[in-house]
Amino acid sequence: MASQQQASTTPIDARDEWRTPPFVFAWAHRRFGFGVDLAATRENGLCHTYVDRSVNALEQQWSRFANAGWCNPPYSRIDPWLQKAVAEARDGFTSVFLVLAPNGEERYGDLVFDVASEVVWITGRLAYLTPDGKPTQGNTRGSCLVVYRGHDLGNTRCRHVRRDEMLAEWKKDQEGAAA
Repeated sequence: MASQQQASTTPIDARDEWRTPPFVFAWAHRRFGFGVDLAATRENGLCHTYVDRSVNALEQQWSRFANAGWCNPPYSRIDPWLQKAVAEARDGFTSVFLVLAPNGEERYGDLVFDVASEVVWITGRLAYLTPDGKPTQGNTRGSCLVVYRGHDLGNTRCRHVRRDEMLAEWKKDQEGAAA
């Protein structure tokens, strides 16, 4: 049986380049205060400081960039990113990952539920952005934020937030900034 990634109709060269919806990042940034986007490009980086492929975040000490980081990892290779997040959290770095909801995938037991500090389930499907910034449709899976903080690794708490509440909060912020 094909995995969700293998069954995708997204062109192969675009699968790992999907951008984060801005309201999702804004919601998380308000709560965690990111100083670095750990898997980005100049075109899609969400923080002033970002780490691109040329630097290879998996080979760096993340705290050299900031105290907290955001990551929308390449979905074809999520496991190494989550493993690195656990190691970095043990050294005091906080990271938040936007990932597909782990609907029964065994690997998430070891990398999320057994060690994460928090899982924030997003109620409502997200419309990610294509590599050129256009909204998509037809997301077949839910999403969640997985938080890794050194002081509470392994004490996984779960909560949820509604996508529409995240979006409304972002719109209100945008209106306030325009005023």
